[in-house]
Amino acid sequence: MSGLTPVIYVLAITIIAVESWWIWFSYPQETHISFANFLFLEIITLGCLVLCFFSIAGKFPQRFIFFSPLIPVSIYFLIIKINQFIERQDEEKKLKVEILKAIQSAGRFNNGSGFERAGDIYLSRQDFDKALIYYRKAREIRETPEIVHKINVAKQEILLKQKKLWICPECSITNSSSQEKCRSCGALKPSIKAVKHEILRSSSDLKKNLIFAVVLMIVVSFFIWYIKNASFLTSFIFFSVFFVPLAFYFLYKIFSR
Repeated sequence: MSGLTPVIYVLAITIIAVESWWIWFSYPQETHISFANFLFLEIITLGCLVLCFFSIAGKFPQRFIFFSPLIPVSIYFLIIKINQFIERQDEEKKLKVEILKAIQSAGRFNNGSGFERAGDIYLSRQDFDKALIYYRKAREIRETPEIVHKINVAKQEILLKQKKLWICPECSITNSSSQEKCRSCGALKPSIKAVKHEILRSSSDLKKNLIFAVVLMIVVSFFIWYIKNASFLTSFIFFSVFFVPLAFYFLYKIFSR
């Protein structure tokens, strides 16, 4: 049995344990996972953990240990994507019903309130092009200051989305994309200000990352040297004692922010 074998076992088991803890902590914040989904994920994760121990004992194919950590996280993201797709489909159905009712109301009573309501629905969902279409239909029937204002808002949002305009964060004045400074207060365009801030921040981060990379290389080199020269049991115990607490420490730091 090679010296890396115990490390692979401990690494796989630790990753699965971390995934189980991650699913447990992310469940209250993740709106796309139901309680049934959560139970299913935890059962899958626990099953992978048990099968890993069976693999170590030789009661289950040892090849399973290599891809077992991929199973829980893959199913986790698959469930989220499926639930998000179902939610989008439900929202689309509700949107179509609301729009249909608003348009029917506009045709029945020959006023612009129905078209205005349809525009409001699209505006709330940030579909500014369709919102503009229905606001213009409402204006054709009856022009009011409120309709004109909503048309201007929709036009501005479209231009902002196309990055033809930008809003000054200091004074809220709208500026053309060709202007690098606000025409009112002279503040820098947010993208330029962000680039300058990123350059200043990255220089200090570079020093920290360089130190971390050097320390990491030393630690990894020591691990490889120790694993190659130690026995199976010693490697297993050493890696468990040092690596597992480190992994859970970083997990704790992530979720305690």
